[in-house]
Amino acid sequence: MFNDVAQPPCSVCVVIPMHNAAGSVQQMLESLSNQTRLPDNVIIVDDGSTDLGPQIVKHYTAPFPLTLLQQANEGPASARNKGVSRAEETLIAFLDADDQWHPQKLEQQLALYAELCRLGHPVGLIDCYQLSEFTDGKRQLEDRRKCGNHFFDFIHANIVNGTSGVLVPREIIVALGGFEPAIHFAEDRLLWTRIAEQWEIHTVPQVLVKRGVNSGNITAQPQKYYPYKVKFIELYLARYGAMLTKQQRIHFVLANHVDFLNAFSRRGEHAQVISVFRRMLEYSWQALIFFNGKPTLRYLYARMKTLRTAS
Repeated sequence: MFNDVAQPPCSVCVVIPMHNAAGSVQQMLESLSNQTRLPDNVIIVDDGSTDLGPQIVKHYTAPFPLTLLQQANEGPASARNKGVSRAEETLIAFLDADDQWHPQKLEQQLALYAELCRLGHPVGLIDCYQLSEFTDGKRQLEDRRKCGNHFFDFIHANIVNGTSGVLVPREIIVALGGFEPAIHFAEDRLLWTRIAEQWEIHTVPQVLVKRGVNSGNITAQPQKYYPYKVKFIELYLARYGAMLTKQQRIHFVLANHVDFLNAFSRRGEHAQVISVFRRMLEYSWQALIFFNGKPTLRYLYARMKTLRTAS
């Protein structure tokens, strides 16, 4: 184990992927500047932006070392990996350019990390509570609390409250090879699961991250992200399928498809609802009774609307 010997963290690098975030990057940087414990280094990886975001970063006067790297648009996994590869600090904290930290975010997480290491815990990841704010005014609290071994919990859901709240020892990320660049959705869940295989996951039980949810999220663009979710399911089962029971595999596959079936249904994209449900049914007949039959009802409604349109 990397941290069998309790050692306090000596340095933190914040890695930030950025793509067309001119409207939010200034506030994000200010939330870093207002930290009661400043980061030792900040690396922003511009992932092929076409707006003024990179210029805003270049002209920002930061109270910490700030590096801007640029690459063609390759997705957040590739951008985060590039940032991690340039970091030399003990710990990596991830932050998205649309999000902001509470002033005590780093201070609180580093205090918990130091205490857990002192007690001999093999710490692989620390997160915190997160408040998501949507452009329509809706707010959503992510407050799943972790305190140890949580590997099998990831079968049911991504139990990390948000990537912008994650703090991980850099050597663990490097040892695992970082994020899977082939997928642009759920790549974080795959890495957190791999961390949870060997190390503990803990949470600071306070809202320390404010997440901004804009038109680029799953609800607004399910068609863009669904193929990556399908790829994520394939990669996950290839790695962990043999470790799961048949029922666990069924639940994992159906639950991941339902996320997008619901998103398509809310947007009235009935053909996509039908397609996703048929994919679920091909995997297991239990799709008919999954989540108390709610996906089946959405499918039947989509079929009815499609038939009415055709007639």
